[in-house]
Amino acid sequence: MRTRLTLLLTLLLLPLTALEASDPSARGPLSVESFALPDLSDPSRGSPQSHREAAPRLLRRPLRHDSTPTQRKVPVKVHLPAVGGPFPVVVISHGAGGDLDTHYAQAQHLASHGYVVLCLEHIGSNREKMTHRLQFMENLEAMIHDSDEVLARPKDVRFALACAEEWNRAPGPLHGKMDLRRVGMMGHSFGAFTTMVVCGMRPALDWLTPRIEPGKGLGPDLHHSGVRCGVALSPQGVGEPFFIRESFASLKVPLLGISGSLDKQQNGLSADNRRDAFALWPSGAHRFLWLANAKHLDFTDSNGASRKAQPSSSREDVQPVVRAATLLFFNAHLKADSGAFGTLSAASLQSFLRGTVNHLELLTK
Repeated sequence: MRTRLTLLLTLLLLPLTALEASDPSARGPLSVESFALPDLSDPSRGSPQSHREAAPRLLRRPLRHDSTPTQRKVPVKVHLPAVGGPFPVVVISHGAGGDLDTHYAQAQHLASHGYVVLCLEHIGSNREKMTHRLQFMENLEAMIHDSDEVLARPKDVRFALACAEEWNRAPGPLHGKMDLRRVGMMGHSFGAFTTMVVCGMRPALDWLTPRIEPGKGLGPDLHHSGVRCGVALSPQGVGEPFFIRESFASLKVPLLGISGSLDKQQNGLSADNRRDAFALWPSGAHRFLWLANAKHLDFTDSNGASRKAQPSSSREDVQPVVRAATLLFFNAHLKADSGAFGTLSAASLQSFLRGTVNHLELLTK
């Protein structure tokens, strides 16, 4: 009887990292709560997007200002373990045309493994902007070349983390829940760009409208010193609209890039362009996961949310390996899990491949 009791107590007292290690692609052991903060506004910034028509960049003209600029809104949805803390924090940035729920299932997965997840909505490149007048491609071209929005997204992250500092101190549902010494960043497509810039890479000025002087070369340094690592889903390579060759050298923290052979880049650039840029990343604890037959939309997952992202036939094949690699990378850098890097290997990740996604490569720096 004593032996059985001892075994039971041992199992109950196992650290969470040991429980997680069994299957990092599966939902974790913790119950999760979620709530939205849709009305957050940054008083330090106006919102020029609210006064300018969404139109192709070559045709875009400023509208007459009929009112004074409003503060830039930065809506946030929070996913967190129902009990316990403080937990490391992950900020998630959606791609062009996304919203608070574009990464709902991924946020729930991370929260169930012991993270507080802040899903941001970037108002100048969200679903509302993408669907304006049903001019989807024109709106997409406008937002990814818009200097206001391109440079505003990293500032949205800075604002959200400043709010998190206040929420952590003040009485309320997030009081004492966050360990803001351990912050990670994650994003897809335009959100990957946002993640890469927050982690230290420099945006290019070459394709931005309105022009920002000197009009070419590297843009401002918008990295956040509080972010310790990042995961870029569909990270961009060299070329329009975001980066030039010199952009990558200033990466300051460990970054995991994840892309696939059918993940074409903007403006006719190939999927290989994303992977090829990894050679330009500086030395560090960086990884790049390359998945055969993975498409662009496979890297988001809104399953479980009321607002669903665009469907993709191979998303269910891609998500297990993406969830596993993402969790292992964050555990290694935000939880000091010594076993996570060992598990974050090509051999270990093979077990998460499904269906058409039947091969992977893991590049390292």
